Amino acid sequence: MERLILFSLFTLASLAASAAEQPKSVFIHAVCEDKISSEVVSSLKDGLRSSEKYQLVHTLDDEGRMGIVLTINMNCVSRNDVIAVATSFGIAKCYGEKNCHLSVDGHSIKSTLCDARATLECGRTLLKAFDDYMKNPSPSVFRLN
Repeated sequence: MERLILFSLFTLASLAASAAEQPKSVFIHAVCEDKISSEVVSSLKDGLRSSEKYQLVHTLDDEGRMGIVLTINMNCVSRNDVIAVATSFGIAKCYGEKNCHLSVDGHSIKSTLCDARATLECGRTLLKAFDDYMKNPSPSVFRLN
């Protein structure tokens, strides 16, 4: 009996560890249309693609899996050699192809100024800000009704 209990505990611990290692799906909605701003978004996406914690998805329905999706909303404006990027973070959950619920944490709204000559670094900085936020998100954003 003790062996069965130990085996069960080991199995449950292994399952929990492998579930914890699954990358979280992230959807980016960006209104960043000029060339320089697009480079910032590309850098952020590249960082997500190479991350072990996150996976970039192209739809809010988690590519048809209907799971919880973390969201990054971005709006960019360029002038001369400066890019202003406004971001907010949240989550989404779809219950069908056209029935998605989205919650954005108003406390996550940030603005970032980037030099046009440092778009790669700007994208990395935005990914770090997202990752830092995800380590300690606002509890109210994770309630989808």
